[in-house]
Amino acid sequence: MAEGRWRPLALTDAPPVAALIALCEAADGTGAAVRGAEGVHEDLIAPGLDLNGGTTSLWRGGAPVAYATTRTQEHAGPVHRLALDIAVHPAHRTPSTVRQILRWCGDTGVRRHRELHDGTLLELHVCTHHGQAWLAEALDTAGYRRERSHWGMRLDLGAQRPVCAPAVPIGTEIVSFDDAFDARLLAARNLIFADHWGSAPMTARTWRHTITGGPYFRPASSFLLLSQHEREILCYLLCTELTDSPTDRELYLANAGTQPALHGRGLYRAVFTHTLARAREQGYRWAVLDVDSTNPMAAGGFYERMGLRRFRTWTTHVHAPSTTTPPTRRKRAPSP
Repeated sequence: MAEGRWRPLALTDAPPVAALIALCEAADGTGAAVRGAEGVHEDLIAPGLDLNGGTTSLWRGGAPVAYATTRTQEHAGPVHRLALDIAVHPAHRTPSTVRQILRWCGDTGVRRHRELHDGTLLELHVCTHHGQAWLAEALDTAGYRRERSHWGMRLDLGAQRPVCAPAVPIGTEIVSFDDAFDARLLAARNLIFADHWGSAPMTARTWRHTITGGPYFRPASSFLLLSQHEREILCYLLCTELTDSPTDRELYLANAGTQPALHGRGLYRAVFTHTLARAREQGYRWAVLDVDSTNPMAAGGFYERMGLRRFRTWTTHVHAPSTTTPPTRRKRAPSP
């Protein structure tokens, strides 16, 4: 290992790790909102993260200069996707240190995978911002492939003329999120994303921690489209707010979905424009989202027509270690 002290992260490390993240994001120009120690603490207690067995950090002079975490899925199908999070202080991004961190990620990912989901295929996933060429190139060298591109898009709610909201489809209504909908919303989410790339079913514990129970979730700025009679969730858009600025508030459009059988009927457009209108009323300056470049709403130009413009690019890098066992192919039963 490089000079310095390597050790697992602890909950008490949240403040200095938050300082390291802020420094790295400023150097890399990611434009990501700095969440502070509270946000780091939430990450460190997330389901699937094992502080002692699944994190490492490098300390020099009493401060962290690098860290890495491995987060496992609670449920894995034929493929277990394990998420990596990596940060290295700009002054310490030597080839040796970066290689050691990536080697640790690979070894630890394989070990945790065998402990939890042995017999499936392991994929290590990590995202890089377009300003993180140092990490993207290191991942290329380590055998990761650039699997997916994501666009960060935003709308200046103060400068942009309001988009005319379409009429809510007959037989439906838009309501603000309420905890009474939470279980049904989770079930709808798991159904909608059952076949989406990189997605896995969420448990109630993960859903509450990462989505509707987190400190940054904004229920009053999150909306559901319901059928008026059965009260079925047809479409939803959930939002968060990562900054506390009173004058430059940013609403992040974090999670959205429409029942597959209802695509193309204008349901999402109705919820989306309703959300933007309410965000203006609530004093938000920016509406921001990240979208897979292969998403039909992105590829079809929907967000550009709504006034959003690209301002960042993310890339998902994927590596399938050869030491993990791929799933055995099963013959399908004949169709009835």
